[in-house]
Amino acid sequence: MASDIISSLHLDKNTTSRVIVAKEINGCDSSFITSCILGNCIKSKQAVLFIATHNSLLHYQNVGLKMNYNLQKHVDAGLVHFLKLDEELVNLLMANEEKSLENIFTSINQIVQTLKLNNNVVHIILDGVSHLFDMQYTLRNVNKFCNQLIQLNRGNIASFVLFHCNVAHEEDVTHVMANLLCHTAHTILEVRNLLSGLSADVSGHLTIKYPGHKFEDEHINTIDMKPSRYLFKLFDRGVKLFAPGTV
Repeated sequence: MASDIISSLHLDKNTTSRVIVAKEINGCDSSFITSCILGNCIKSKQAVLFIATHNSLLHYQNVGLKMNYNLQKHVDAGLVHFLKLDEELVNLLMANEEKSLENIFTSINQIVQTLKLNNNVVHIILDGVSHLFDMQYTLRNVNKFCNQLIQLNRGNIASFVLFHCNVAHEEDVTHVMANLLCHTAHTILEVRNLLSGLSADVSGHLTIKYPGHKFEDEHINTIDMKPSRYLFKLFDRGVKLFAPGTV
């Protein structure tokens, strides 16, 4: 049941490289977006570099099995490269190298170039941009690192970079970083909890914005520029989107 998310993001169409930003607001959980996108990449046999700071490989493996794909199988086969950022930092320290994001990006660049040897398309997913601040990196460091990932992906036909942001209150640095990424994004997904609390029928609100459309065609219909607003319900095997007022 990931097709609703995939079609809303236009990932079923071949387009130029793009930037996707997923924003968690009010402490909600939007990892289902990452699971849906990851499953679509595996189904399409497209390579992925998954940079993890938030959820583990075991988490995405368990979710993937419920959604009918085996993540570990494709990690073992080399289609998906799962990079735990905390382990990469430990490796740098063990090698007596500085644990800067510049050094981490050097490793990432090498992984991407290796994946490109056997794959026409290589996507990049950074799960948990906000946790880079927990590792004591500054806003300037994190912003530069994210822009390096965007530049690394730029020019690769039909590829994307997905930034998953856990956003705190508006005065927090995580909110500032998410907004900076949104200024570069082609597609933005904002996920919010229900204001009324828990519901048996609906899990939350999802708003999808398409700011990148204004760069694609000067004659594009203004209707296509408007945000798409949905209610969503999470199931074991995926997510279902509903138009507001239909539940």
